[in-house]
Amino acid sequence: MKKLIAVKGKSLNDYVKGSMQGLFAFGLFVVSTMVVYCGRAEEKAADFVNGVGTNCWTVIDGEWLSPMYGNAVDKIVLQYSGMDANATATIQTLTEQKAETTVATLTAASSGASFDFPDTTDFRSFRITSTNGLTLSSFMAYVSASSIDAPTGVAISNNVTGTSFDAYWNPVADARGYKVYVWTNSVVGASAGTVVWQETFANSPARSSSTAFNISYTDSGEAQWTFDKVYAHSDAAKVRIGNTSTKGVLVSPVLGDVVDGGNPLVLRIRVWKQEAKDGDFMPIGVVSENVTNIVKVLEITTTPTDYHIVLPVLSVTDRLAFLSPTNKASARAIIDDVAILSGYSEGQIEPSYIVDGLDVGALTSYSFADLPSVPVQFAVEAYGRRGVSSTKTEAVEVDLSNPDKVAMLNACPLSSLTSSANTYSQNFNQTAVLTYTTGDKELLNGTTLLYWQWFKNDVEAGTFKWNSGTGTTSGIYSLSTNQSEAVRALGAYSTKDNEFSFGMAFTNDTGSAMTISSIEYVVQQWGFANTTNQTLSISVKVVDSLDWISAYDDWTVLASTESVVYGAADVHETPVSTPVTANPEDEISIMPGQVLMLKWTIHSLKAGKPGMMGIDDVSVIFGHKAQGLSIRIAGNP
Repeated sequence: MKKLIAVKGKSLNDYVKGSMQGLFAFGLFVVSTMVVYCGRAEEKAADFVNGVGTNCWTVIDGEWLSPMYGNAVDKIVLQYSGMDANATATIQTLTEQKAETTVATLTAASSGASFDFPDTTDFRSFRITSTNGLTLSSFMAYVSASSIDAPTGVAISNNVTGTSFDAYWNPVADARGYKVYVWTNSVVGASAGTVVWQETFANSPARSSSTAFNISYTDSGEAQWTFDKVYAHSDAAKVRIGNTSTKGVLVSPVLGDVVDGGNPLVLRIRVWKQEAKDGDFMPIGVVSENVTNIVKVLEITTTPTDYHIVLPVLSVTDRLAFLSPTNKASARAIIDDVAILSGYSEGQIEPSYIVDGLDVGALTSYSFADLPSVPVQFAVEAYGRRGVSSTKTEAVEVDLSNPDKVAMLNACPLSSLTSSANTYSQNFNQTAVLTYTTGDKELLNGTTLLYWQWFKNDVEAGTFKWNSGTGTTSGIYSLSTNQSEAVRALGAYSTKDNEFSFGMAFTNDTGSAMTISSIEYVVQQWGFANTTNQTLSISVKVVDSLDWISAYDDWTVLASTESVVYGAADVHETPVSTPVTANPEDEISIMPGQVLMLKWTIHSLKAGKPGMMGIDDVSVIFGHKAQGLSIRIAGNP
């Protein structure tokens, strides 16, 4: 919603005093006791002083420069006199970036004018320039008070990759458009500091008894630590504080010369609780003249945690005090490696913008691409018709180094193949990055390998792993002779009860009918201890809109390849490869808007022992006929 704020000025003669009169020899004017009306409040601006004060005008040699308003100006009203036939005067608007636009010319034939500015004009200040005399008798500016809220409902889509993500947000009332930001945070000015005092408790008394005791000890012949109802760590010489009376306390020697270097000093401490009990908080204090002042209450868990605590100004007689955990009488905290640091600094977080205020117009979503694979921050702001921007939304973190991926229904657009090297190809070597360690890895349709889907008995497979061809457990596999090898094939071990298939889809977004020219791939047999022939086939289907390939029946089989029976005792160090070229006997047309799906199936056996089979080096070539010529369009997505 937009409000108008009227900024009023009175005549020159009412306010010119003393030595100020000399400034107005060329018809200069003064705006004094300006009142701002916004419907709810009233504020008075400072009297005119040449160049002094944030609400004041600057007047020099026939030029008047208004103050810079916080919001854009919608309208100005001028009353003036004193212009002769040779006089000229212009009004120029100034944006926040100081850009100049001449919007009006004053003439001697008139004594007043009102100027409205279009909504596309975002000016915060203006300049009036005159020659040969001009007296401005009154002035009024209407300043836009548009209030644009920050967008709400910011969400990141599920198809986050290592270099891209999609962001969405709710529309904002009265917003003309939105600006988006993506940045990384770096820590500037961090310093580990210098240890000026330290205790590792290497000499504290170790006890296996769980009985509390009072004791003191001297560390390396230096100052003495005091214990009041504490436990010693039985596994290592580390103090364990706390007992059933909750009166345990550990007090350091006096700090002495440690504080002579001045402050600030930082206390570093490693602390954790031994048992998962309710003692979740441990107070730390400074003992001054036998009075303990609590500096910090730490939240502690069973995981050792390092804390850094800014200490108050210390005296040479002060001591540190570590008290028993609160909330539970029997809770015990373990303290280790207490140190005082000089020059420690956590540093300041400094943003480094990758996308800095990109104007996306009226869109309420945006797709980011080609980003670095690191955690990034995202925010969006709305701006009004005057370009008055709201504050940004709170930053949303998107971890592109380890994105939360989900299954994504997608198809490769045929138009993307025109700029590539004659063929869409896939060698499955990308799966090496995911399966270089042992164990099941997440397998997500359309996401793990762009455009590809995997199914077990027409249900999403879910996981896959590396294998060298010796596996006898049903599943999808990334195949290579060695787990660290970068050259891979895609395969499966289909048993009597579990049949595996995988495939991909293409969408015809070219505007003309397309055909399959050729499909080429290599069938590989990896498992050699098989007792029965097994079949790996490729089939195709054209549909009007994409669904998961498991949702369809009645596929057209283009080619089938059978495995060779080797027997349980046979061993092969490398796979047996069979090149396959699948050329459709009848032309398969993909009309504009239609989707072609390809599916490879490693068929299950009704009897006998199966083997491991896979495919590699897939090439798919598309073409269409025009004036008798076959145009091949293909590429690498």
